[in-house]
Formats: sequence, C-alpha cells, structure tokens
Amino acid sequence: MLSSRTLFVLAGPTIFLFMLFLLEPPVGMSDSAYAVLASTIWIAIWWITEAVPIPVTSLLPLVLFPLCNIMPIDLVAESYSKPIIFLFLGGFLIALAMEKWDLHKRIALTVISRSGTNMRRVLLGFMVATWFLSMWISNTATVVMMLPIALSIIFQFDNFKVKSGEGTAGAEVFGKALVLSLAYSASIGGMATLVGTPTNLIFAESVHDFYGVQIPFDQWMWIGLPVSVVLLCILFFYLTRVYFNISKRTVKGAREFLQAEMKVLGPVKPEEKWVLAIFSLVAVAWVTRRYIITPFFPAVNDTNIVLIGAILLFLIPSPSNPRKRIMDWKTGLKVPWGVLILFGGALSVASGFERSGLTIWIGDQLGLLTMVPYWLILLIVVAVINFLTEITQNMATCTLMMPIMAAFALVLDVHPFGLMTAAAIASSCAFMLPVATAPNAVVFGSGLIRIKDMARAGIMMNILSIIIVTFFIYFLFPYIWGIDLLSFPEMMK
Repeated sequence: MLSSRTLFVLAGPTIFLFMLFLLEPPVGMSDSAYAVLASTIWIAIWWITEAVPIPVTSLLPLVLFPLCNIMPIDLVAESYSKPIIFLFLGGFLIALAMEKWDLHKRIALTVISRSGTNMRRVLLGFMVATWFLSMWISNTATVVMMLPIALSIIFQFDNFKVKSGEGTAGAEVFGKALVLSLAYSASIGGMATLVGTPTNLIFAESVHDFYGVQIPFDQWMWIGLPVSVVLLCILFFYLTRVYFNISKRTVKGAREFLQAEMKVLGPVKPEEKWVLAIFSLVAVAWVTRRYIITPFFPAVNDTNIVLIGAILLFLIPSPSNPRKRIMDWKTGLKVPWGVLILFGGALSVASGFERSGLTIWIGDQLGLLTMVPYWLILLIVVAVINFLTEITQNMATCTLMMPIMAAFALVLDVHPFGLMTAAAIASSCAFMLPVATAPNAVVFGSGLIRIKDMARAGIMMNILSIIIVTFFIYFLFPYIWGIDLLSFPEMMK
C-alpha cells in the first residue's frame, strides 16, 4: 500500500506525461503554452502537497522548461538571479544581524513593556511589536521569537489566573487570544512593505517582467501600509471585544517578567546601535529614494540600497571585539536559502506563462466575465485567493495568479495593477488553518489552541479582510497610486 506522500510524488510526473503524450492541447493553445501548463500542474501538485521539499520542487523549471522547448536553460536560470531576489537576500542578512545581537528582542520587549499591564494592553503590545517586526524580517522568524515571550507571560498567570480587585478569574481565553494575535499580526505586518512577505515581491517582479514597470519600496507602502494598519486595528477590536471579550484586568507577573527579560539583555550594546543605525538608514533610503536619491543617482534601486547596508555590516568592526565584524558569514549561512530558491522557481513559472503565450490564452477563456461589474470581479478574486491560500502555499498561489490576473485585466480592459495588487495582498490573508501560513503553524504548535479555535476566529478575519482589501483596491487604490483602475494603459499593452 503506497503512502499518500508517495502517491503525490507519483501524481505530478504522471499527470505531466499523460497531458503531453495522451492529450491534445485545447483549441487555440500553442504547444509551448500547453507544455507550460503541464509543467505548472506538476509543480503545483508538489508545492501544494509538499510531497517533495518545496525548494527542490522549485528547481523543476530548470529541468522541464528546456526539455519541453519552452525556454533555454540560461533564460530559465535568469529568474533565480533577478534583482528582486537579492533585495530579499539583503533583507535577510540585516534581519540576521538584528537577531545575532538581540536587537529584535529588545525592540519587541520595549514596545510590550510600554503598552501597560492590563490584558488588553499586553495583547496590544504584542500585536504592535509583532506587526512592526514582520514588516522588515521574516514573519516566521518574528513569531518564533515572540512566542516564547508570550508563553512565559501566560504561564506566569499562576496556572492561567489573573489578579484583580475581585479575586481571580480563569485566563485561558487570554492565552488563546495572545497566541492567535501573534500569527495574525505577523501576516498583517508582512503586507505593509515589499520585503515583508515574498508575495509582495512576486507582484513587483511580475509587474516588471510583464510591463517593464518598477514598483519602488515607498510606492507599495502607500497601499500596503494603510491596509495593514486598518486590519491590525480590526484584529485588536475583534479579538478583545468580539470573539474573546478580553477584560482590562491586570496581568499578574507581566511587568516583573518583562523587567527580568530586559535585565537579561542588559544595557544596549554598541553592536545593537550599529545594526539599528544601518537598518534605519536602509529603511529611510527605501522610503525616500525616489525623492532624494534618484535625482542624483538614477541607477540606484532598492536592491542596491539593502545590499550596501548588508555589506557594511560585514565591514564594520565589532566595538566589543575589533578582531571581529558586526556580521559574520557563519551567521549569514542561516539565510533561508530554500525561500530564495522557491522565489526563483515562482518567478520562472510566471516567466514561462508570459513567454509561451499561456497568459493570453487564459485571458481569452475569461472573456465571458466582461459583462460582470468590476467591483464584483475584484471581490470574487480576493475571496477565491483568500480561501485558496488556506490550503495552499501562499507563494505558489500568488505565483500562479499573477499571470492569470495580468491576462484577465487585458480581457476586461482594466488596469492590471488593481487585480494583481489585490491578489498579492489577499494571498497574505489566511487566518483559519495551521497549514495556511508558517506563523499559524508555529502558534498552533504551542498547544494552547486547537484547530477549531483558529478556524472559528480566523473565518471572520478572512471575511473582514476580503471586504477591507476589496474596498481599498476599488475606492482608494486609484487615488493612492494615481491610476485609472477601469482602463488598461495603452503603453502597457
């Protein structure tokens, strides 16, 4: 009896070969486009089921595309070395420097300790700290770092008890709310910046590949940050007033624990100051590049900026030990290289869609939807991707959707940025299941919540996020980015 994992391993290549040798391409689809479709189905099966490690699956385009005469290997390999990947690499290196010197933990503890000690404020402190850190470093790394802090505070409640003027009351609900808030805040924070989550970068690179348009760091923030802030506020209200109804009772032992943790960190180290300074300079340069740097240095882009910052960390001597540098390659080896390979695979699939003409064919099949109101199409797209991401890897979902949204926009004669941006943001809005996102899986592993707890809390957040994302894209996005949402630009056709 074959295991389910083995069945999925076999399913990918079996369906691929069956399509290529036993089925004919649909009417109007070229042979190369059909080969891309067959290859993508194989890749998607392995991505979604994780029958094979995701980074390994992401190498398949390097094998399948040349063998199927879709693209020569040198063109496929270009997708694995695009500037956007090095932008992510530089962000990883700076994040690792923050982790090496515990700067991220100091930032988190400082935010939490200043939020107060009643239950709502402790929850708010954790949410804001997680949200902010996830804007700049891996969502998963943020939650992994924040969870032990949260658990320590929860278990200091004297077996889930809260001190109040009226005695003690069970605080199990608070524990569930706190760990759920970490996962949800991390996903929401990732929406705010281009480097917050890979799906944002997939959108940016897809736009560049399809239309030759660069999406600067600050331009994304103009839409990503407002959506993120609104969803964070809704999350806080929902968890504290609606779903869990968190009280304002004082958290027993919270202040003492935070003070003890800060004492363990000790005074701010010189290395922390250097990392914070480099991080701040990179962030400011990203946000102001188009207004301050570009007029004098037109060739500088967001990737240059972050790589300069990362390289500087390897050059600056450590004040505590001048023989060493603030950043070393032993720490650099902790970069999640698998994510970068996955990113390359995702971009190569999108490139295959574009070069083979599969994008155009898919768009033609969607032509029947031209009579549907645009706002309804937008709502459906956001909803479908939102719930699809609950059971699939969000990078895979976003990768497959970008060329489809580009083709759909051409058929509808609407600006592609609307549908593509909505798809990218929606792929980060998975709140229901542990398998939906890595942050969800991490907090589920704490043992404080069950699947039904996450599903019940998450389904309303899914629905609310669908409404918020659709509202922002349809009503505010055209003014924020200065585009006509209901017209496809002639220069981009």
